[in-house]
Amino acid sequence: MKTFSLAAVAVYLLCTNAATGPEIIQSPKEVVTAFYREALMDFKPKEAFARYAAPDFVEHSADSVGGTTQSTIDFLTDLIQKSPQANWEILRVIAEDDMVFLHVRFTPAKGATPVTVGEIFRVRKGKLVEHWDIIQHAPEHPVNPNSIF
Repeated sequence: MKTFSLAAVAVYLLCTNAATGPEIIQSPKEVVTAFYREALMDFKPKEAFARYAAPDFVEHSADSVGGTTQSTIDFLTDLIQKSPQANWEILRVIAEDDMVFLHVRFTPAKGATPVTVGEIFRVRKGKLVEHWDIIQHAPEHPVNPNSIF
């Protein structure tokens, strides 16, 4: 007969919803990286927003007309269609409380000069609720010998 500690039973009960079964509790860092992989690295922004974004998601990026979930999906879908060989690579992830920062190398096409992107997300109850980005194109003639990546 299997025995379980009181702590194991408590964790199971806290993570179980009687209607849907066990829930997987994800940290903000896990939510953001899973979202980013699905939306941009797997080219599925619509599916990623459906899975990971809160209904009241707010987009702060200057490239997203309207700042809504749908405008961001439209922007990313268009970007992917225009750059079907684009590559997003997460280089660093920094998380503190409900905020997650990604340092990303974005290469719009094979052989193109990469762009560095800072992605900032706020997560509430396992869902993305806000996003900001900072985009820096690599200078042609950098004076600093250290890479922006």
